[in-house]
Amino acid sequence: MSRLSYAVVIDDNHFDETSAIAETISRQGFKVDRVLPEIGAIYGSAEEALVGRLRDIAGVEEVRESRDIQMPPFREGIPQ
Repeated sequence: MSRLSYAVVIDDNHFDETSAIAETISRQGFKVDRVLPEIGAIYGSAEEALVGRLRDIAGVEEVRESRDIQMPPFREGIPQ
């Protein structure tokens, strides 16, 4: 099974625990790439089967699939 990219959103009451929650979900098998405690978000990847368990962790408001967006290369005369 392949790993998918996810954004884990922390609820308002647990912002100050974002780093601790990142450690907890990492021990569960979530590969943490980025932690943004100022906005209560953790980005990384996991097997799809893990998502349900992550949603049950105290302080986790939402786990949603994260997709990267890439702009096409700049070309003169083509607006971006």
